[in-house]
Amino acid sequence: VSTFKNYYSLVLDSTLDRESVSNYELVVTARDGGSPPLSATASVSVEVADVNDNAPAFAQPEYTVFVKENNPPGCHIFTVSARDADAQENALVSYSLVERRVGERALSSYVSVHAESGKVYALQPLDHEELELLQFQVSARDAGVPPLGSNVTLQVFVLDENDNAPALLPRPGGGGALSELVSRSVGAGHVVAKVRAVDADSGYNAWLSFELQPAAGGARSPFRVALYTGEISTTRPLDEADPPRQRLLVLVKDHGEPALTATATVLLSLVESGQAPKASSRVLAGAAGAETALVDVNVYLIVAICAVSSLLVLTLLLYTALRCSAPPREGACGPGKPTLVCSSAVGSWSYSQQRRQRVCSGEGAPKTDLMAF
Repeated sequence: VSTFKNYYSLVLDSTLDRESVSNYELVVTARDGGSPPLSATASVSVEVADVNDNAPAFAQPEYTVFVKENNPPGCHIFTVSARDADAQENALVSYSLVERRVGERALSSYVSVHAESGKVYALQPLDHEELELLQFQVSARDAGVPPLGSNVTLQVFVLDENDNAPALLPRPGGGGALSELVSRSVGAGHVVAKVRAVDADSGYNAWLSFELQPAAGGARSPFRVALYTGEISTTRPLDEADPPRQRLLVLVKDHGEPALTATATVLLSLVESGQAPKASSRVLAGAAGAETALVDVNVYLIVAICAVSSLLVLTLLLYTALRCSAPPREGACGPGKPTLVCSSAVGSWSYSQQRRQRVCSGEGAPKTDLMAF
């Protein structure tokens, strides 16, 4: 651009973007107006300086990480990386955690991130039974003025390991071994008891199976246990040769690797049919008393409903009788004064005799809503 005689300025024709073109090599030619014209050239190198106009960018907005529980403290679980298109200090990226609460504890007590490398570390062993998913954000900021930044989300799934043995559920009445009374008159396939257990793990590690341990001396037991339900049932009818007290050992095993087990003791007392222990009698008596009390409550409820219904019916009958016995109001019927009305669409006028019928409803003033010409 000419600025003065024989003085020219090199100006921008459009906006510069260092991330697209960082250097320009120009050749300027000066030519006179003689004949023939003479010229000279000069080379100009233009370097585009950087400004902090690009924030650090992650390859994707969210990452999914799988970590086995019971990891050693300080183990490396993932590495985040953000790229900044600027140069020098404007492209120097540092990483930090976006602090938040995880339950009652701070996020920084579970994980940390290296400020320069972006490596994420687990500061303590993770427990699948306590925390199945740890979700948090890592922030990346450059060193420009003013600094620019962006965040990425990490979803850390804590994978379950078989670190919990099956736990036997306590009896409803308390106590250690499971005790049951079995009548000798029961037939084959009769369920006499049930072993209940849970496993704090999940998935395949929490899948329980039940096995009946062989009796001492190799004697064949008349009982069996269901493989997956834990129900103990008879394999044949009981007879007098069976000992009156049966002690069964049930092995509860999960399907983890390696498998963890627990043992349940079941005490079965064989009694003759018709015998009822005192404890059972007390239970039956309590149940009978509760049933009697429930029947009494139902009787009182029925009586109350009948009384209320009878009172409602009597009230309706009394109201109807009073309405029917009330003397009707006098009605009026008679001709009215002739009224000028329009009798056709063309606008001719004529007098018509109007008759009004007074309608009495028993309440309020008489109404004259009915009018016939």
